[in-house]
Amino acid sequence: MGGKIIERYILRDFFRAFLLAIIAIVIIYLITDFFERIGFYIDRKVPTRILAGYYFFHSFYVLILIAPLAFLLGVYFSLGRLTKNNEVLAMRGLGISPFFIYRPIFLWALLISLGFTYINTNVVPWALHNKRIWWREKILKIGSGQAFFERKVGMILKSGWYLYAERLLNRTLIGIDLIYMKDGKIKRRIYAKRGIFQDGEWVLKDVYIRSFGEGERFEKKKELKAEFISESPEDILKKRQRPEEMGILRLLNHIRELNRRGQPVQREKLEFYMRFSYPALCFILVLYGCPLALEVKRKGLAFGLGWGLFLAFFFWGIVQLFRVLGEKGAVYPFFAAALPNLAFLTGGIILMWVRKM
Repeated sequence: MGGKIIERYILRDFFRAFLLAIIAIVIIYLITDFFERIGFYIDRKVPTRILAGYYFFHSFYVLILIAPLAFLLGVYFSLGRLTKNNEVLAMRGLGISPFFIYRPIFLWALLISLGFTYINTNVVPWALHNKRIWWREKILKIGSGQAFFERKVGMILKSGWYLYAERLLNRTLIGIDLIYMKDGKIKRRIYAKRGIFQDGEWVLKDVYIRSFGEGERFEKKKELKAEFISESPEDILKKRQRPEEMGILRLLNHIRELNRRGQPVQREKLEFYMRFSYPALCFILVLYGCPLALEVKRKGLAFGLGWGLFLAFFFWGIVQLFRVLGEKGAVYPFFAAALPNLAFLTGGIILMWVRKM
């Protein structure tokens, strides 16, 4: 019975500090973003209800972004108070082991981290998609019919042709370069100033055709029906959807489809792995929060708080560094997502062992 009372007492302090930290940081983040754009909102005369909707969707992303910091502060302030008031010392004097004291926090930190993983894999993509649409249609007041736009289109078509275009604008491709290869050699190449999708097919305008075989042949046509392009503008745009706006199953299927078509999947794979690795930082930072909390009585609140903030932002910087390396192809996506966590987890376990937690 006594053990359950102590666990509830420890968890009460932890949840109070954690919730206060996460609410305060999210509100500060959103208020800062609002005042950075307030001039733009005033010029556009954006109604309050429209802004409320935009920041509602934005808050889900912010929640996941700052969750590791909130965990660290929650552990630090809750256990720090117990340490400062000599309550941890009293528990140790009663023969209660350090593991028993911190076990409920470790357990709940793990469970909440799993909950944040679900939010990051399914809810945040939904919120990011709606935030972008809300910004475009409600704030910028751009109609959904004008939403077809993509720069640097590149994909392998179902017919086997490689398509490159400078941009897709509504139902028009601009600056088209089409290549057909066989046995590792270019057999045909088509240049067109633009292509228009009408009546379910693509019509290329101002076309230049080069054929390679026994000898090179060159043709010029004012117009050409591109029957080998079966993809619609919606299909072309779909192939380059924003991976951060896809749910986890949809993202996985998207990666498989891109692989089948021979398109690069570096960014998509990294996004998939990051969905799981980033929320894990919440639990990992708890391993650093416990030793910092023990320093409250000896070195003061400011010392531990300063080190806690430094560690949180340092870890976040390392995660972003590896993310960029993964996107650029310098590190394989799985390792770009997993290596920072493995390093931080190892450091946290060593720190806990040294402090004999």
